[in-house]
Amino acid sequence: MATAVARPSAPQFANNLSELLSDRALVERELQAILPTPTASPVSACMEYAVMGEGQRLRPLLAIRSGNLLGSEGALTLRAAAATELLHCASLIVDDLPCMDNDATRRNRPSAHIAYGESTALLAAFGLVALAARTVIEQEASEAFWGGQRRFQISLLSTLDCASLIGGQVMDLELSGVRREQCRDLLNDLKTVPLFVLSVEAAVAYAPSSVHAGLKQFGRHFGVALQMADDYLDGEAPEIGPLEGQLALTKDCLAPYGAAARPLEDLVEYLHARAQDYRYR
Repeated sequence: MATAVARPSAPQFANNLSELLSDRALVERELQAILPTPTASPVSACMEYAVMGEGQRLRPLLAIRSGNLLGSEGALTLRAAAATELLHCASLIVDDLPCMDNDATRRNRPSAHIAYGESTALLAAFGLVALAARTVIEQEASEAFWGGQRRFQISLLSTLDCASLIGGQVMDLELSGVRREQCRDLLNDLKTVPLFVLSVEAAVAYAPSSVHAGLKQFGRHFGVALQMADDYLDGEAPEIGPLEGQLALTKDCLAPYGAAARPLEDLVEYLHARAQDYRYR
């Protein structure tokens, strides 16, 4: 039975928030180091614009904290975490296009296609996918990690295919009304969950052992919880109870890791606090 997720106290949340912001700054620096010089071309500028916004960076945070738990090689895990975020940002550019969800704003400012035009935004999305795939394999790794590195790159590219993000976007465009609500879980499994599973795989790729099925299950449940939190905050889910149940289930996946999993538990509590209308910015 899933244990309840207690609402964190203000001092506890403040401490968790400080650590979260510190880890997020680490991710921001890595992303900035990877991205091309924005003055090189309008596409390069659009790539930076799409990535360096007010993102929560939950996917790379999940990766680096999973890596810390597993004793993964830090620099390689950080680069893989950043690659996951680049892929996520590429998907957001595409989601926002007029031919897709037609959203004019993203992260409290104009969407990439509004700021730079549709053609430049589309090319920037392609550029981010290529950069994500390339930057992983360009990292020098010891022989012990070659297999994991290659598997992660395959997983990264597979996350885009028709059985994953692309399939989810197709379903998102086709469904509406009652049918959409009936397929909500499947839609989330295709469109939201894969990038969180990929985030855990970023850590597993460079861990001393490759057997971490429980942690991958945590990544999956965390992705479901994030989508449920967004639905609740957007008013699409009227009650917080189902979200709290999912958060408890997510946290239970970490039980085998004991106290060492505390930084990952903090991410679960962050989702809960966010749904309870804490302000972190």
